[in-house]
Amino acid sequence: MAADAAVDNKSFRLLALLHALPVAPRRMEAKELQQVLQSEGYVCDKRTVERDLNLLLESQFGYLIECDDRARPYGWSICSDQYLSIPAMDEKMAATWFLVERYLQPLMPRDALQKLAPIFDAVDAWFKKHKPTGGRSWKDKVAYVPRGFSLQQASVPAGIVDAVYGALYRNRQMDIWYKDRKSPKRVHPLALVDRGAVRYLIARFEGYDNYRHLALHRLSRVEILDDPVQGMRAFDLNSYLRNGNMNLPYGERISLELLFYDQAGDHLYETPLNQSQKLAKYDEGVIKMTVDVEHTEELKWWILGFGAKVAVLAPASLRDEIEAELEAAVLRYR
Repeated sequence: MAADAAVDNKSFRLLALLHALPVAPRRMEAKELQQVLQSEGYVCDKRTVERDLNLLLESQFGYLIECDDRARPYGWSICSDQYLSIPAMDEKMAATWFLVERYLQPLMPRDALQKLAPIFDAVDAWFKKHKPTGGRSWKDKVAYVPRGFSLQQASVPAGIVDAVYGALYRNRQMDIWYKDRKSPKRVHPLALVDRGAVRYLIARFEGYDNYRHLALHRLSRVEILDDPVQGMRAFDLNSYLRNGNMNLPYGERISLELLFYDQAGDHLYETPLNQSQKLAKYDEGVIKMTVDVEHTEELKWWILGFGAKVAVLAPASLRDEIEAELEAAVLRYR
């Protein structure tokens, strides 16, 4: 029975190792893979992982695996063209994934979107193979046009992203080199917050109790350590955000009253802010909206975006803020 249990444990470990391998061109060293396996409960050392990798390479799974042996330590990965296949692909599934790709491109970080590249490549191959008889293809009939003005994402090296994600997943401390500083700082990574163009790592520096926000694109180097993160149980991301620690909420919910002029608010009939929203005709060409929302910086930006076509009735504090912003803007043009 003990021998059977050992075989089963090794089999499960090999499957876990195969699952942990990144897709080429990304690579992981045996030490990094060992940390992944340990985080999943497998007791093994670096040498065991190296033996398992070579065993997989010589097995029926060998065609899936790439080993970059140009320099030590070796880098291991799954062949990009073998990573994923989509069974039972038909026009509905292909069309769905095509729209998903178009929708996610402006929203997801480039490195995260790259992980779905094998799916999108399979969809593209399906469309090329199944061209419609007559007429235009599906790609010429569908478009995604994002609303609003968006910034390009800050560029983050793939190695930085992989290391941060790995440390967060395995609850491991990191040494980071921030900006142009020559010496590293030890940090306890707690969470990652995506603010659209910029991703922030919420972390606690070794020896300090407060939390810091580190922009990933300003990290020049990251090393994952074997030491576990301390203080993880005391940190609650949802509570942290609700308390305004990413400079968004002011920590209060308000009853907002706005007047929209010249049909500027007509779209809110079809796309309301939330379920508490109420719209009523106020005057000719003017509608009044009442809604319960969080008082945030982004709410202010949204209101200011309407310019002269909106007026704040309540709360008075927000009305004063918007009025002060607009008066300051007028002075810029004088």
